[in-house]
Amino acid sequence: MQARMIAAGLGAALLLGACQSQPKEPVNPTAQQTIYSGMLPCADCSGIRTTLTLYRDQYDNPTRFQLREEYMNGSKVATSATERGDWAMSTRMDGNTELEIYTINPGDPDADRQFLRDAVNAVELLDSNGEPIESNMNYRLLRK
Repeated sequence: MQARMIAAGLGAALLLGACQSQPKEPVNPTAQQTIYSGMLPCADCSGIRTTLTLYRDQYDNPTRFQLREEYMNGSKVATSATERGDWAMSTRMDGNTELEIYTINPGDPDADRQFLRDAVNAVELLDSNGEPIESNMNYRLLRK
């Protein structure tokens, strides 16, 4: 009798253990990030060391971004800022060429910035009208 009760107790314990939920998988097991970095021109400092990280979900849709800007004073960082938010991808035609545009903060016209994906490994900062900046200065960030 006692052996049956022990066996029944062990069976119940095993059954309850099997019913417990399994650990959940990560929300985005295949989420990706793409990092672009470079030195952008600055009117009143020696340059802005910039790192733009774009995150995509498992379906390759844009999700969040992080933009880190370090304002340089010679070879030292004078001040830095980090911005986070949403980003969107759009396309537009330029003649026969389809251009890919990345917009950070797309819902805020006062804070949005656009980048043209101009190569497999680079993006270029666009002006406030979404056009390339006409300058001899480098507005390109390279993919890491």
